[in-house]
Amino acid sequence: MPAKAEALVAGSASGPVELVASVNGTAFRVLAESISRERIFGDASIRISGRGRNAVLAAPYAPVMTFSNTEGRTARQLMDDVLTVNGIPLGWAVDWGLTDWNVPANAFAQQGSWIDALTAIAGAAGGYLIPHPSAQSIRVRHRYPVAPWEWSTVTPDFVLPVDAVARESLRWLEKPAYNRVFVSGQDVGVLGQVTRAGTAGDVLAPMVVDPLITEAAAARQRGIAVLADTGQQLEVSLRLPVLAETGIIEPGAFVEYQDGSVTRLGIVRATQVEAGMPEVWQTLGVQAYA
Repeated sequence: MPAKAEALVAGSASGPVELVASVNGTAFRVLAESISRERIFGDASIRISGRGRNAVLAAPYAPVMTFSNTEGRTARQLMDDVLTVNGIPLGWAVDWGLTDWNVPANAFAQQGSWIDALTAIAGAAGGYLIPHPSAQSIRVRHRYPVAPWEWSTVTPDFVLPVDAVARESLRWLEKPAYNRVFVSGQDVGVLGQVTRAGTAGDVLAPMVVDPLITEAAAARQRGIAVLADTGQQLEVSLRLPVLAETGIIEPGAFVEYQDGSVTRLGIVRATQVEAGMPEVWQTLGVQAYA
């Protein structure tokens, strides 16, 4: 930005300035956390970097707190409880995308920021958090909404035309071919045995212990996440323009594309957007299987 805008974006004791960046019609609300200035031949400019508005729920803006449940709650309700101060909601919504489960009283104990507590709850069942680009909303999604061995039944969210992908790169990964895992609670909870259907269950993954594995629904979801991240995998990078038909493709979407004569299906794990005049490009980090 031009240097004269520095006074508009400089933060104060109350925190950083919130900005809105619009990329092909998609609004991103971001916090201007770091500002640097450059002068080249009399032309002064500033460079701004920061994070999405959900950063207010993490360090250094959020205090270190202790979270617990003194009465029985569901995992979904625990997230609502976390996003409060003295019982008053912070104004953040949770878009829950996991199978819910019950958590007995005193099973949940977490110290840290609001985001730390939310991450612990989602991670117990193999989930992760995706902040909304502009709204005060946190989406909770399973890392593998469909197990990879069932991807033949998946209808992709986006089918990428061959001509649209300007650059593709692949990296092959070989991970242990686990087909069975034990998932357990801690002081309370269940001991779950999760085995990939159609296998002998003879290659055992390291046992998973989490205090929030308190019902079979949590154990099954966590077990699928463990067994899904196995075997021969591909790390794929796809660079393509931000098309009107696709918009910005967010993590968690299933995409289908052509690798020569091979049709590949993968799930987006990361999205990087490069916006410049007159073009806008996105680079997708996709997880696929060989």
